[in-house]
Amino acid sequence: MGIVKPSVVIADVRESAIDDVESGEKTSELVATPKITFQAAHEALVHDKSIVRSVGRIIYSAIYFGLFTAMLFTHIPTSRMYEQAYAVSSILAQSGGDAVTPSSPIKFYNIGQLGDVFDWLNNAFVPSVFVTQDQNGVDLPSEDYARIGLFNKGLGGVLVEVYKKSAVDCRADGSLYMVYPVCHAYEGLDSEYQSYLLIFSLNTTEALEGLADWKNQNWIDLSTDKVVISVLTYNGELEGYVVTELTLEFHAGGYITPKATARPTISIPYGKKNTYVNDILVWIWCIVALVWAISCVLEWRKKESCPSRRGMITQLFGLFIVEAVVCVFYAIWASIVSLLNDDDFQDSLWKLADPSALNVNETEDGIRSLNVVIDNLKRIADLTSALRVVGAVIIALIGLQILNRFRFHPQLNILTRTVASALKQFAAFFIVFIVIFLTFMIIGSMIFGYRAKEFASLDNSMASCINMLFGVFDFESIKDLQFSVAFYWIYMVVVSLVLMNMMLAIVLDAYDDVSKESYKKAANMELANRVVAICWDVVSEISIMLFARRTVVSHGRIRPHLLERVLQRKIKEDPHTILSPESLKPLFPDDGIGYEVFQATLQHIENGMLIVEALKTGETNND
Repeated sequence: MGIVKPSVVIADVRESAIDDVESGEKTSELVATPKITFQAAHEALVHDKSIVRSVGRIIYSAIYFGLFTAMLFTHIPTSRMYEQAYAVSSILAQSGGDAVTPSSPIKFYNIGQLGDVFDWLNNAFVPSVFVTQDQNGVDLPSEDYARIGLFNKGLGGVLVEVYKKSAVDCRADGSLYMVYPVCHAYEGLDSEYQSYLLIFSLNTTEALEGLADWKNQNWIDLSTDKVVISVLTYNGELEGYVVTELTLEFHAGGYITPKATARPTISIPYGKKNTYVNDILVWIWCIVALVWAISCVLEWRKKESCPSRRGMITQLFGLFIVEAVVCVFYAIWASIVSLLNDDDFQDSLWKLADPSALNVNETEDGIRSLNVVIDNLKRIADLTSALRVVGAVIIALIGLQILNRFRFHPQLNILTRTVASALKQFAAFFIVFIVIFLTFMIIGSMIFGYRAKEFASLDNSMASCINMLFGVFDFESIKDLQFSVAFYWIYMVVVSLVLMNMMLAIVLDAYDDVSKESYKKAANMELANRVVAICWDVVSEISIMLFARRTVVSHGRIRPHLLERVLQRKIKEDPHTILSPESLKPLFPDDGIGYEVFQATLQHIENGMLIVEALKTGETNND
């Protein structure tokens, strides 16, 4: 916010030392001779208007924040999405420590070796997916087959993709080659990828027979690198799809890592739960922001002293970044809507409504329909993930914009000023921190990586060191390993106690400096109080404009807006006239205005001038 510098001020502005009765220390207060010209008074009122504009921009951004948040949760209904994803994943991707029994089959996250895969498929996966009876044992109609949890209807069938490595000679020579001659690696052959399909029109027995046939064909063997099982479901109650992918990664050491992702998407872009209203309001606010930003650029071009090229780029980035990312958000949203309304997708979805209509022994039309739905839903799931990220970025940008617009206020800008001050000291500290952190990370991986998963790779080691830093690391995972106690306690003392407390000390020191200036400097305290008074004046001004436009006095003094207009006319005649109750009375000849009103008006302007002069003096001292 630019500071208006008055042209002519006949006022002696200085800081006078006064004894503090309680502490005995010297404090300072602003003292001035109340002689102000019409022009200086007008400029003080213009400065007050600039404060109003600053407050208005904060309010505008806050409303923008609220509108975009409301729109975001209509396009990405996280509560419904979580309910969809959890309902499916809690059935298909279970975990637990139960022993494998007929009544308690192996769970997905308990898969550890090749034989567990077949046990899980036969005893847990197939009975959960190929549902042909309800909870009471009553046969379901064919259109209600494959309802996971009886609410999430499977679409088409289960797609199983198998990635295999080709057999190659091992690199070892001599006796080692004789011990282990055949290894596996990707050679780029078509045979390294195979896909299988279990149609949802099958019952549990038929699905198990299909799996048995695949097993006889060695669909999973020692050459298998990864298996991806895709299940697509739709929930009409929640109006959404879920793309569930169960991935089994086969490691060269002989163990398997199970991973599960459930990516929910909406099914109806605009309907009873999603309307156009929020989008329209966001676009109105966005267009207004663009118009304001363009007007700022035009004003810069009119000024004689334009910002530097670097300053111009920085300011343009701040003006247009939110609206630019909003356009990206709606471009992604338009792509999602287009895919959901795609004719091929809708036709294929219609064919999959009854799984009995899909038959692998007939033409390839049914398989094509399933592939269209699978491909589209995976693309929609990817776009939905991108939409969530972009939406989160916009929320962060608007939040930062609000914080940035607090900069005119001495107390509200304390966070940004503290961070800016602390960052200057963080550069050297951060280098030291990174060196020490990387040292412990590599040492941990070397000492414990051969036995503990938490340190088996540099990525895992980094995550474990971060968890130790914040007190969420499970020491039980390494307590039986050699040197674990020494490593843990040395790390906690050096990094957690020493370095983290040094970082905290830097922040507290910066905060102490900023808070002293924000809360103890007289001009800043006066400015903070004046902002509140000006905001109340604006509220009163709106009320007067709506219900009593002829009112001259508000809050015991002449309306600032009215006075500013009158002074604007008068300074053209004689800008150097001294402002006083006597010079104000001819400007407002209403008999109902008493001397105390003019005195209060003059005092209000004097306070504004003191603040402007003090801020100008502070800027000069800082320079």
